[in-house]
Amino acid sequence: MAKSRISTEIQGKIITSDELYEKAQAWANTVRVVAKKNATAFAKGKKKTYNYKNTTKWHKAGETEKPLRQSILYKIKEKDGITDNIRFQFPRHGIFRAYGVGSGQNINGKQAKKIYVKRSISDWIDAPIDKKTEKLADIAAEFYGDQALINTFGK
Repeated sequence: MAKSRISTEIQGKIITSDELYEKAQAWANTVRVVAKKNATAFAKGKKKTYNYKNTTKWHKAGETEKPLRQSILYKIKEKDGITDNIRFQFPRHGIFRAYGVGSGQNINGKQAKKIYVKRSISDWIDAPIDKKTEKLADIAAEFYGDQALINTFGK
């Protein structure tokens, strides 16, 4: 009867933190492209860049606000040189679209006196993130699985 051997050599390609960053960037860009496409469907939204002349409750004078589609960004943060966080950024009116909030909308069961904007809920940002979350989980599992093997067996 042959003895079984356990190999302490890691077979295959090991994902580095730089490759994790690149894969996270590709993932975030894919989500951003779908979100931009979804935001294009808002026919009554801002059509052009708007420059605020006066300070308002939410904007400072001289501040520029672009249409939602043109304003969707992502940032990838690292902690100790390893990708730790992916954030999507967009103007405040993007969240209003996502939750169907607008001037005159029903809030806490009370209807505003004048209805200026009627909006419906649009899953323009959450849907692409939800749809692609499993792919991001696979990327993270691959990287952290490799790290666990390295920590256990060494390179």
